Amino acid sequence: MKIKKTKLFKIIIIISIGFILVGCWDKKELDTISIVTGVGIDAANDEDKIDLILQVGKINKSNSDSFRGESVTDDSIILATEDKGILSAIDKLQKQTTRDLFMHHNQVVIFGKEQTIKGIQPYIDALLRQHDMRMETLVFMAEGKAKDILRNTMEQEKISSLGITRMVEAANRYYESYSIRILDLTSMIIDKTTAPVIPIVKLQDNGEYLRLFLSGLAVLNDGKLIGQLNETETRGYTWIMDKFKNTFIEVNIKEGFSNLDITNIKHKMKPEIRNGGELVISLEIIGDIIISEIQGFNNMTVKEVTDILVEEGKKTINKEIQACLNKSQELNADFLRFGVEFYKRFPKESEQIKNDWDSMYPEIKLSTNIKLNLIDTGKIVNSLNMKEGN
Repeated sequence: MKIKKTKLFKIIIIISIGFILVGCWDKKELDTISIVTGVGIDAANDEDKIDLILQVGKINKSNSDSFRGESVTDDSIILATEDKGILSAIDKLQKQTTRDLFMHHNQVVIFGKEQTIKGIQPYIDALLRQHDMRMETLVFMAEGKAKDILRNTMEQEKISSLGITRMVEAANRYYESYSIRILDLTSMIIDKTTAPVIPIVKLQDNGEYLRLFLSGLAVLNDGKLIGQLNETETRGYTWIMDKFKNTFIEVNIKEGFSNLDITNIKHKMKPEIRNGGELVISLEIIGDIIISEIQGFNNMTVKEVTDILVEEGKKTINKEIQACLNKSQELNADFLRFGVEFYKRFPKESEQIKNDWDSMYPEIKLSTNIKLNLIDTGKIVNSLNMKEGN
């Protein structure tokens, strides 16, 4: 029995030493790597080159001694260089630090607008070939230079790449239009009839500080920027692509003002080929309305007001959808994936018309059916200016 206890004690000691050694190994690894949190790609002065920017998170204050970067803040370091390719540029930047550049925790890839106009597809291809680049990494276009986005801090997030990621995560609770990963972009590029889109990140000077925010979508064709969606068109895109979880609609008419929460959103899209070969997309959207704010509507009954609000909600959704469709057909860019929907339902017919898709796309009709149901007026039914009763 004593011998068994001695053996057990030795085994416990060996396992404990193993855990201690593993802990030391992790600490040593952390001291020998530079964790890249953001990648930026801007157009360089040389037409054949790019300006590659890496944002590196600082582990501790002494971490900056390992770098010869362009700029150093309390929380991150910016490394930048010009080169023809991404891999050769990373190799150059590696020589600016004594630590290994670790890309596996990279949060964002941001293309500058000028580079997006020139084209981004070769660099997406290069990123796909990087073994330590995650396919879940978010992709953006900067309204300006990617470098300006990465080297600026945010009010609550000192490392801009982490702040942008958290903005997308916060938006994802309501809609997913701004969550475009390398994997998603690659899928859109592979679908030959689909025009890829990526979200736009902007830098705004508010006087006291610079503010980063997401606004609109960049539309690509052959990997090059051909147009941008504004806020209204982006909301239309979100409705058509079934990316809303819940949202709000602002009603501002002569009778009064109201904010409507739209919840329990359901979406159905059905492609049709009607008599004479007319291509039609039928879109049905169903949602519930909760009145979260109401002003005005003097001397009107609850039913009169709710009827108005439901109709105005439908009008707003239709307006946003139509604005998006108009921009899509104006650009002749099928970022709404109508071609994919037709192929799913009519594979034989789609094969026959695929070579004529570019000429047919601007003529596609969109038929919408919006159904909104009022389920809640909040804690009170009437506003202070409305009539009592139903």
